[in-house]
Amino acid sequence: MAIIRKHIFSILYRLFRFIVKNIVFGYQKISQNNKDLESIVEFGDKNLIRINKFLGKLAFSFVIPKGIELELFDLSFKSPLVAASFKSEKNLLDIWLKLGLGGATYKTVMKNKRLGNSRPRLQQIRLEREQCLVNALGLPGSGIKSFTKELLEPSLWNYNRPLGISIGGEDLDEYISNFNTIEKTIKGNVPDIYFYELNISCPNTDTGSCVGDDLTSLEKLVDHVRANCSATVSLKISPDWSNSRLRNIGDIIRAKDKMFVNAGNTQFRNTSSLGLKDGQLPRNGGGISGVALLPRTLEMVNMFNDIDIKIMATGGISTVHHLCAAKDAGAVLFGMATALIMDPYCIPKINYALVRN
Repeated sequence: MAIIRKHIFSILYRLFRFIVKNIVFGYQKISQNNKDLESIVEFGDKNLIRINKFLGKLAFSFVIPKGIELELFDLSFKSPLVAASFKSEKNLLDIWLKLGLGGATYKTVMKNKRLGNSRPRLQQIRLEREQCLVNALGLPGSGIKSFTKELLEPSLWNYNRPLGISIGGEDLDEYISNFNTIEKTIKGNVPDIYFYELNISCPNTDTGSCVGDDLTSLEKLVDHVRANCSATVSLKISPDWSNSRLRNIGDIIRAKDKMFVNAGNTQFRNTSSLGLKDGQLPRNGGGISGVALLPRTLEMVNMFNDIDIKIMATGGISTVHHLCAAKDAGAVLFGMATALIMDPYCIPKINYALVRN
């Protein structure tokens, strides 16, 4: 029954998304506004949450099959699929965990409330014959105080699956301050199944720089986090960085206990190279995500595997074939973002397919 149900709901979801996308884009064209995919995503999110409230068990509840679980340091994942850090709404994370994710990562948190860049800042494009997203969101979020309050709510912890806390910052001091605030708040107050993700590669800061650009600052950050908590820690790296820089970051990871690499993040492209018009993205470009990233993801996974580092492959994972390619390259966890927007029913599809592989 579950096998049939996941395919039926997948078809319905994709059909509904296709209809809504074309209606909204048509209206935006008639009203002479730039295309804005974020409006469609927001509309879809609200309706998924409504469905979850009334028909959640029927529409979203899938048992994770036995035999695909894994251990990473002191964390137990019932499935190797993990939501990448791009959403913090607990109702959406709840849906994806119901569908069968082994864990989830909260959206990267900054110290202060941020509105992000001006809209439109999220678009869907076709790149190398694949549907991809490109975003220049600018890390909108409620800020550290609001986020830490949400972390203490029990609903997501009740799944007993690892939750990642992704930390960002404008500079080294903000990273350390954000980490200190979160660790002080949650230590002993939530189940000991969380891990930290240090998002050292997001360019959506006010300065356009990130702590990963400076290896000395990065070492100081890792030293501080590792000295002040026993939780597992990951570093989220950029596919735009050279392999030489990535190997240097790998050396930092190997020198510490209970650390892994998240390879990787979105890949920057300018507006003209994506076939977008002026005004369809702020800052003349954004980070692409989706299947087009997979070749670079596999390249990074192979490289980190060669230097014996545990890896979460993020970028281009949407089918069991993508996952198996990353697994063969050396990854143990698989981050998902764009695929969860395009069709969240890829989660049970991949989980059940893994049993057969």
